[in-house]
Order: sequence, then C-alpha cells, then structure tokens
Amino acid sequence: MTATSAQAFLADAFAMELGMFRAGLDAVPAEAFATPLLGHSPAWHALHIAEWLRFFALQDFSATYAHLGWEDAPWMPELRGTPPVTEQAGKAAVLAELDRVGAQIVAHTRALGDEQLGDLLRAPAAPTGQRERLTGLGMQLRHVAYHRGQLQMGKKHG
Repeated sequence: MTATSAQAFLADAFAMELGMFRAGLDAVPAEAFATPLLGHSPAWHALHIAEWLRFFALQDFSATYAHLGWEDAPWMPELRGTPPVTEQAGKAAVLAELDRVGAQIVAHTRALGDEQLGDLLRAPAAPTGQRERLTGLGMQLRHVAYHRGQLQMGKKHG
C-alpha cells in the first residue's frame, strides 16, 4: 500500500467511522443526550472523541480540554479549561462540534504528504509518548469505534 493510498484509506475510514458514530448519536433523544448511560452521557462521548481528535491527531495544543478523560493527570493543568462546547450546550451544538472536528480530521488526513506519515506525533508531557503519525491516526480511528460501541452498550443498558 503506498502512502497516498494509505492516506485515502484512513480518510475514508474516518469519514465512515465518524458517520456511524454520528448515526448512533443521532438516535439518542435530545432530552436524554446529556444523561449518563453506564458512566458517561452520549454528549460526553461525542465531545471526548472531538477533543481527542483535536488534541492527539490535529495536535491542537492551544485549546482547552475537559473531555479527554485524563483531566486529573499531572500533565493536564495547562490544557484543562472550558472547551468550545460542553455537554450542557445541547445536542445540536455538541453534534456540530463533532462534525466540525470530523471534517477537519478527514481533510487533514487527505492533505498529508507522503513524508508526513512517518513524522512523530507527541502530546506535550502526556504519558502516551511518541508515535508515527500513521500509527497515531490508526489508534484514533479505533478509538472512535470503541466509543461507538460504548454508546451502543449504554443505549441497551441505560
């Protein structure tokens, strides 16, 4: 598989996986969107994915975060804060943020040059260490699928 086909594959996979995740979120009634199901609300899952994609895949270290799941970690204080969208903003606002970041990650992945796929990604002071961009994008793709499953489990048992 060439780098160009790997990029296209990943971009298409992100578009598809985020679309399936979005469809699962769409099925949650607006009045239940911020209600925890098995620990977290559907709104939290959506914002968690949007924040992880911004932080780890897009390397946006200028924003503040509240849904990474590591908010109490010692390396988070300088990044912790009120994100652009919170769980209480309502279903439409949360989904708009997920859609915005999803479009960015798909465009970003398509625009990568061949040489960039091997570049190292690193979150500042995060315990995740460095990894090649291709590996990191693959991990983020699986992360979306994991939370899509968490959402489905919550809907069944909530």
